[in-house]
Amino acid sequence: MEDLSILNINYQLRILKDHVLEIIKNTNQFATHLAKSDSERQKLKNETIANVEQIHKNYEPHIPRHSTPLTEEKHSVKGSLTPFLGENPICAKDIPKLEEWATFSGEGK
Repeated sequence: MEDLSILNINYQLRILKDHVLEIIKNTNQFATHLAKSDSERQKLKNETIANVEQIHKNYEPHIPRHSTPLTEEKHSVKGSLTPFLGENPICAKDIPKLEEWATFSGEGK
């Protein structure tokens, strides 16, 4: 049962990482829009690329890309991740909705 909780947390961390990357991308687009010169825009672009690469480097090895929860029951997440993930973690019932979102957003096949 502990293995299922680890898979669930890993899956949720993958989702959280994707949200962080989306926030970085949106922030960069907004900052680039406000930049006054080409050099400022290029500097922002380079910083964003470096940030995204760092996130991939730090977290990708620890979060299996295709790990999914294997039960219908929701597992509560305790500890420091709860404020980020909320009280209703992802469960197997959510997978079809997530796959539809991933396909729409370009993440899926």
